[in-house]
Amino acid sequence: MIVDQPGGREKRQVERKYLVFYLRVFDGLGSRVIGHLVNISSHGIMLLSEFPLPINEEYTLRMRLPHELVGHGEIIFHALSRWRRKDTNPEFYVAGFQLHDISLALKENILCLIDEFSYGE
Repeated sequence: MIVDQPGGREKRQVERKYLVFYLRVFDGLGSRVIGHLVNISSHGIMLLSEFPLPINEEYTLRMRLPHELVGHGEIIFHALSRWRRKDTNPEFYVAGFQLHDISLALKENILCLIDEFSYGE
């Protein structure tokens, strides 16, 4: 969750992690890639996309997991697009999504993904 602060600063309640993989994120069960995962937490994700994604829209998203996560091929989850802006590269957009209605198993998969493949602070 992002809380606006004076001066335009943001404060996240849950720290997001960057992964060593640049995972593709698909729209539902189809083959349309809507973006690539930039960072992730148990509450949200940020995607890099070639096109602007609508704000405040509900999505069913699918992400194929690295084959190193034995027993986990992909995850499917529901998310609400919360914000969007141009990337530093003007040909791309970044968008933030809030995860909702996530099961305990999905949360465990996300935490496993973060634990195994995150880097940085």
